[in-house]
Amino acid sequence: MSDFDVLTWIVSGDPVPFDLDGVPFALRQPSPLEMDRARLAQQRAADRALADYRAEGLADEPVSDALIETKRLYNEALEAAYQQASADGDTAAMRQAAEDMERAEWPRNLAEERSRDYARRAIGRWIIDNLLTGDKGEFKRLTAPDPLNRAEVAGAISRLLAIINHDPNLNRRTA
Repeated sequence: MSDFDVLTWIVSGDPVPFDLDGVPFALRQPSPLEMDRARLAQQRAADRALADYRAEGLADEPVSDALIETKRLYNEALEAAYQQASADGDTAAMRQAAEDMERAEWPRNLAEERSRDYARRAIGRWIIDNLLTGDKGEFKRLTAPDPLNRAEVAGAISRLLAIINHDPNLNRRTA
């Protein structure tokens, strides 16, 4: 979503719609208090998971091959953007690509990687439990055993997080 799309959505207050097998659902935008509660739930989940994973010795293990590949692809894309901006003489885009490379915060070990993933799933579940609109019984039936495994649900959560994590005072989204 572009910054303009995000700002338009924020101002409208509209929920994020999605369909499951032709049944309409939506995730409504949270109130500030709900966002505080969601962030608390996410942070608690991350902290508990990190402590558990460290106790299991995973802080001494390297990150997964999947994360290594994700980092490689991310850095290659930013490098390509930087090179293209350089070829175009676009210093602002060059600076942005360089800053994005430096700003990326990657887990340093398997404990951090897994706790981050656990916290992402926790915020997704919090959003479903607290912000879902529509027939909740039908939602449970259509998404059993795990709603986060449905692409439509994951996509709606991702769009909602892009909206609620947007800070118009930054030069970029924080999703």
